[in-house]
Amino acid sequence: MKKFIILLSLVLNLFAIDSISLNNGNLFNDMASTKVDKYINKYKNEKGKEKLSYKELISFLKSSNDKDKIMILGILYSTDSNEPDSYGEYIKADRYLAQKYLLQSYRMGNSKALSMLGGLIFYNDNMAKLDPKLEKAEEYLSTAFKEGEFESGLILANVQLVKGEYAKGIQTLLYLANQGDASAQMELAFIFQKGIFSKENNKMVIEPDRDMALIFLNKACKNESKSEKITSFCYSKYIKIENK
Repeated sequence: MKKFIILLSLVLNLFAIDSISLNNGNLFNDMASTKVDKYINKYKNEKGKEKLSYKELISFLKSSNDKDKIMILGILYSTDSNEPDSYGEYIKADRYLAQKYLLQSYRMGNSKALSMLGGLIFYNDNMAKLDPKLEKAEEYLSTAFKEGEFESGLILANVQLVKGEYAKGIQTLLYLANQGDASAQMELAFIFQKGIFSKENNKMVIEPDRDMALIFLNKACKNESKSEKITSFCYSKYIKIENK
């Protein structure tokens, strides 16, 4: 399991983007932070404001019947703000309110909110206390994935792997990879390069397979829809693509 945790950390760091305003710089919280910043700027532009307090923004979001704005409200409560608002105030995380508003948004027809909730439970230390065994996180992500939120699939796969559901996790990654997801292809390349050792079972549960690693590495690096992070990695001195 130790090998896998190191591997997973490497993969997640590879695809991380710069933090915007919420602390915790992993991929999912950064994505959430981007959504929050978008709505803050949108609200300031609509109201012609140069300064905006978090209290004012929260009041505005609470009074809305818009499923996307309710989702943003849930995201706001998921993490302590890293930066103060224009008046020097901060947002204090409240995982129960975060869950409440994200589920409310989902019930309003927003499957993305369910995907966000599952992802935040997995990546966010504060939200993880709601579901320490990741059972609900897997359920939320699986439901969102089935309802068309394709981006939740990669997170779902990692939840399954961390839970020790190796066959399910690999199956989810393979499905994504076959659908052309470059991130899933790259993660499979890493997994097959090192394999996965289970400390609990004291054995390799996924054996290293150099040929499979190279197949998925080639697919990821030749994928026309790959991200800039993957492109940069593929052209770095650390990777040599070998065609068999």
